[in-house]
Amino acid sequence: MRRSRVLLQRAAFLFALVMLAMPAAQSAEKLTPERIANLIPQIFTLHLSKKEMNEAFMRQLLKEFVNQLDPAKSLFLKDEAEAVCNKGGDELRKLAERSLNGDFSAYTDIVKSFLDKQIARDTPLYDGLENRAADIKALLEDKPKEKTAANGDEKASKEDEDEDIIKLADRPANLAERETRLLKTCAALFRLNKSYLSESEAMKQSLLTVREEHKKWMGVKLDEEVPKLFLKSFMTAMDPHTVYFDPEEDEEFVARLERSFAGIGVQIRPCPLGAQVEDVMKGYPAEKSGRITRGDQIVRVGDEVLAGLPINKVVRRIKGKKGTEVALTILKREGKATEMIKLVRDDINLAELRVKGKTYDTPGGLVGVISVQTFYQGVHKDVKTRIEELNKEKPLAGMVLDLRENHGGYLEEAVGLAGLFIGSGPVVGERDGRGNISWKDDPDSNMVYGGPLVVLVNQFSASASEIVAGTLKDYGRAVIVGSSQTFGKGTVQRVIPLSIPHINLPGEIKITTHQYYLAGGASVQIKGVEPDVQIPGMKLMPDLLEKANENAVQFDRIKPKPEMSAEQVQAWTEWKAKHVSELRDKSEPRTERQEYKDAFDIKKLKAKRLALEQKKASLKPDEAPTPEDPKKDEPDMQALEAAAIVGDMIPGWPKQLNTQAAK
Repeated sequence: MRRSRVLLQRAAFLFALVMLAMPAAQSAEKLTPERIANLIPQIFTLHLSKKEMNEAFMRQLLKEFVNQLDPAKSLFLKDEAEAVCNKGGDELRKLAERSLNGDFSAYTDIVKSFLDKQIARDTPLYDGLENRAADIKALLEDKPKEKTAANGDEKASKEDEDEDIIKLADRPANLAERETRLLKTCAALFRLNKSYLSESEAMKQSLLTVREEHKKWMGVKLDEEVPKLFLKSFMTAMDPHTVYFDPEEDEEFVARLERSFAGIGVQIRPCPLGAQVEDVMKGYPAEKSGRITRGDQIVRVGDEVLAGLPINKVVRRIKGKKGTEVALTILKREGKATEMIKLVRDDINLAELRVKGKTYDTPGGLVGVISVQTFYQGVHKDVKTRIEELNKEKPLAGMVLDLRENHGGYLEEAVGLAGLFIGSGPVVGERDGRGNISWKDDPDSNMVYGGPLVVLVNQFSASASEIVAGTLKDYGRAVIVGSSQTFGKGTVQRVIPLSIPHINLPGEIKITTHQYYLAGGASVQIKGVEPDVQIPGMKLMPDLLEKANENAVQFDRIKPKPEMSAEQVQAWTEWKAKHVSELRDKSEPRTERQEYKDAFDIKKLKAKRLALEQKKASLKPDEAPTPEDPKKDEPDMQALEAAAIVGDMIPGWPKQLNTQAAK
């Protein structure tokens, strides 16, 4: 019996390797319960944690199934969601067995009940949202502060202390809470939309957005939706980063990691009539035409009206093949007249948006700041180019690598980016589910930049960002600066198309296959990367860290790579150990300045926002606010402080460490 099980496991593992290696087929068949059931053993084999369909896994799967039905946690009441998930052990074991045999009837029953109860119950509430505009606006008004019983001092409520208008930590306990949750969602969207739309358009767009999730269930085909919902829930039950992408989601996922695409060169935001132009990129078809400006609205693409379409579908219609023509109907901001414009699509280089460079003068010398938004294919080459560009006019005395809000991307790009700042050596180790460890090294002994370096992070710096920050910290190469630990994602995912021969299903799976480790041996999983110099910033949101996920992979450690003891690494580490406390001491008084405090003071930010809203209130009902000029944006206080810290590093930086690569 044991030998048979081993043979089955080996067969499944070999099949999984075939899945990773085989090319995609030309077409894909329909997702069915039977086809998905056949995939389950292979997916379990591929996953890092080697899970199985036991009671604990099935309970998590049901929880994820409810989350797929109601991601905003506003349709199911708390007790209704618990009734779906909290089943007995025997019931869960039977459900697992039926699932493995391709019987998804229990999941179909859950969806039917959801449509008949939650969706039907909420339809009148969604239909009547236009009549609740006053209630929605009232939620944005400042609430009177409470008086403490002891001394009469004003005390801010918990909601008043936090800048968020809505909390999604738990589901509503009753229908009244559910209604309030929906109105708060509308209010949060209304506030956002008012920054670039007229008040009437902002309200209309807010209601369109909240109705979209509700409306998608009208006329849903259960035989198509249930298998997709199950596969999504099954994947996410293993860990938060294992997912199934349907073909539309897959296209969007790939687009986020592309270096370029064919389009017209505009940045857009949603509006009721389609999309409003937020910015026009220089040198591309829209700007060259001279007929599209910020604040204009794109209302048609060809003969198709865009009103009510989600922004991702608007983008899909504007993009296309290079050299092809696209006809746009534009509602001009000035004069409200419509124009039809024909443009020829061209390649849009996203590196200009995703890797930005600027310089700051500090007492220590000129400091370059390069911000990187995502780790797309080729990003390390674009960062190298930005460094060289900043060095042209005047050599940089120091540098900040800004990885705030960078959620990651390609692992190989993290290795390449870290390699710009170190000599040859290990960057990241990977351990698979069988315990095998392999290392990815930077093979180039040259450094593009070898001077004083700060890496700026926040809690939303994740995955590939954490590899770069953690590696440069382990090497002693950079001082890590930020307001908190980074996100804490230390796992590696592989993307596998399901359209491969013998599978031939739509979409792709992204599955956690490895855990990664920094050169010093520690994983960043759960713990993230801690700053060497902590500076104030926006309030930490623990619920949005990796450790808040109950099914997250746990922290782990392996032996460090021997090359970590290299002479240059020792020199960096010794310099850093000697000077970091001094850098902290110099930074602290700067961040105590009122200007710095005001940048992160919730009450003052609310007051500033209220003043802006009062200014906009003087506009006519259908008059949109003037788009803010990006050149007049308020200073980025964290970036300024990071540059100041580099400025403090410059005078004491040993010349022998300031190695530059040949250009």
